[in-house]
Amino acid sequence: MKKHILVVGAGFAGATIARELADSGGYQVLVIDRREHIAGNAYDPIDDKLRLRIHRYGPHIFHTNDQGIFDYLSRFTDWLPYTHRVEAWVENTGYVPLPINRLTLNRIYRQQLTDETAVKAFLETIRCHHDNPTNALQVAESLYGPELSQLFFGRYTRKMWGIDLAKLPADVLKRLPVRYDDNCNYFNDKIQALPKHGYLGLFSNLLDHPDIEVRLGCEFDKSMEADFYHVFNSMPIDVYFDQQFGALPYRSIKFVHETVSIHQQPVPTINFTDEGIYTRQTDWRLYPGCDLGANTALLTKEIPCSYEENEFERYYPVKTVDGAPQNLYRRYRTEAEKLPNITFIGRCGQYIYYDMHQVVANSLKIAHTFLCTG
Repeated sequence: MKKHILVVGAGFAGATIARELADSGGYQVLVIDRREHIAGNAYDPIDDKLRLRIHRYGPHIFHTNDQGIFDYLSRFTDWLPYTHRVEAWVENTGYVPLPINRLTLNRIYRQQLTDETAVKAFLETIRCHHDNPTNALQVAESLYGPELSQLFFGRYTRKMWGIDLAKLPADVLKRLPVRYDDNCNYFNDKIQALPKHGYLGLFSNLLDHPDIEVRLGCEFDKSMEADFYHVFNSMPIDVYFDQQFGALPYRSIKFVHETVSIHQQPVPTINFTDEGIYTRQTDWRLYPGCDLGANTALLTKEIPCSYEENEFERYYPVKTVDGAPQNLYRRYRTEAEKLPNITFIGRCGQYIYYDMHQVVANSLKIAHTFLCTG
């Protein structure tokens, strides 16, 4: 007889594990989600009235250097090639590429830098010399100096995270590509794309298996555990343990939508560098596969906030230089390791920010380990 598995959460983590266990032939998997839809934060339904595909929880761009992960997901979707570019709106300057490159520097400082050597020489005149940077501010200043650090990262960080750049770990900015040429690509990854029929189409295929049942609008309760051989749980790990050590901090996003008949911006999503409340704005018509004959533009602005201010919607785990949130998570992880029949998965279960390809890779590893030992 097949063993019964419960997967809590129908996002990338849960759906990937469910599919792997179902494909193995030895398990019957029930996937539940408190929301009324699959695909987690990648959910991107079509608005029939606007004729637009809209990413309900903000733009999700698939990017990776892992051919194996791309091939795995390609079993469930065709792709639309897309190279992600971001521009920032700077007062008195206009739109400039982000990450900072030669074009950005020339427009902001009214320079005529012609090549990589000139760019590096100019940056040398404005950057700070922080040996072994210990926080994100020092990383930014070591590359770009105080003015650009505040313009592109300091203000954004205060809006996004609710704390100063100096309180964020150095590795937060070490992920950002450094450009000395005119490369306007936001990512360095060789593979960048969007699912042809949306993430919703991808997830519909991923969860389409005779040994997978999906129940939506279904809250997890600990009493369910007794009915299953094993539980893979993507709920917030601190909530599972009744926040006995305290609540893990998260940031959330509120979305403000506006329809306009006329609008132009150079790329699908732009960043704001001012002191206002908004961090980004998306024009959904500009993403491949999202414009289905729209007659108007839908502009979506993002307002970061604490998750308590947004109906406890947890988007981004918070990491700080002092390590307090990370240490708190480790206390919960220690408790979780005492539960042999439960595995915490995903962004909230493991208290880590994953790109989509990373959560798929991590979930495949979890599933394969379970299949070898369970």
